[in-house]
Amino acid sequence: MENNENVNSSTYNRVEKNMKDVVKNHVIYMKKYNIPLNLDQKKLPFIYWIPKMHKNPSKQRYIAASHSCSTKPLSKMITFCLKLIQSTHSNYCQKISKTKGFNRMWIVDNSMKVLENISKINEKTIKNIRTYDFSTLYTSIPHKKLKDRIALVIKECFNKSGRQYIHIGKTEACWSRSRSNNKISWDAKELIKHIRYLIDNIYVVCGDTIFRQIIGIPMGTDCAPFLANLFLYSYECEWMDKMHKENKTDFLKKFDFCSRYIDDLLCINNDELMDEVMTDIYPSELSLTSDNAIMKSNYLDLSLEIRNNKIHTSLFDKRDAFNFTIVNFPNLSGNIPEKQSYGVFTSQLIRYARCCQDFKDFRERTLTLVDRLVHQHFSIDQLRRTFMKFSECHYELLDKYDIKEVCEHCF
Repeated sequence: MENNENVNSSTYNRVEKNMKDVVKNHVIYMKKYNIPLNLDQKKLPFIYWIPKMHKNPSKQRYIAASHSCSTKPLSKMITFCLKLIQSTHSNYCQKISKTKGFNRMWIVDNSMKVLENISKINEKTIKNIRTYDFSTLYTSIPHKKLKDRIALVIKECFNKSGRQYIHIGKTEACWSRSRSNNKISWDAKELIKHIRYLIDNIYVVCGDTIFRQIIGIPMGTDCAPFLANLFLYSYECEWMDKMHKENKTDFLKKFDFCSRYIDDLLCINNDELMDEVMTDIYPSELSLTSDNAIMKSNYLDLSLEIRNNKIHTSLFDKRDAFNFTIVNFPNLSGNIPEKQSYGVFTSQLIRYARCCQDFKDFRERTLTLVDRLVHQHFSIDQLRRTFMKFSECHYELLDKYDIKEVCEHCF
């Protein structure tokens, strides 16, 4: 994720404003556009940092605590809209892939899409893998470029969808040809206006001091990941469309198996071409760096290694390298529900089975987890029964191991 350790004075400006005056302006704006604001939300987010313990030496990640603040309702509604915008672009890019033969959408929501890509490309000969990440993405995006690029993406989406409005509900947004009488509805201009207002009104509190973020967007606000994703997407698809118009089809094929999770980028069989064109794709304000790996790398929760010209996957967890004990998973010595606690065990088994290509890796992870949970007052018999139920409900995840009586090998 984002490296925010280089937050500096150019990112934030100290403002000589009264907190009540800033919040009051937000309240007036929300009221004008019928955006509900609760009484406990009439405050500004405070900024804090958390240590990045997997870095040596340890670094910091700065986060704006926006779970309850005066821009929260607006950010939440924008999130629903941008999620719909991203999904619509993704569907359009799938059609482009079928008709024009190149991957125009690199955005992935999790490692499931990455595993799907690996399954496809493993039918071919794998030569190289490489990962990249953007240094200080959230605090490096210029506001003018962010506004212009997001506006471009939104207008393109409205034009391609053939719809005029987005209806915004309590949990999601949807396309519509007309305004709703019961829900808040925005057209392209209104959505762009609200996003610009949000970007211009990023305030955080540190102690008794108010700061306004003048570059980038803060980690912690609801729509930040979608703003970052679509901002980068606008440059990626623009570059690929240009390459396609220049009939560089074979060149574009080298980018078919690119996957980007916000600021983390994975390229498979790209032959290091990303190193050559990254400055052509992305704006100069952003720095894309590589791990320089070719045969082995880590991406999201996956450890990737080329073996016999195929990608071998296993689980990657950065916490494994910590030199101290992590307090996680339920402890049944306390007063917590047992059913949900054993559900945590099932969810981890699903995660292990999806990521681990070899049974040996799956078994080692499972045995370690069982030992951990038993020490946290889980019943070994109930864990066994839970495992049996998991193996029956998710047999398709275990079939690849070709192991009979899987449970007997894991307990």
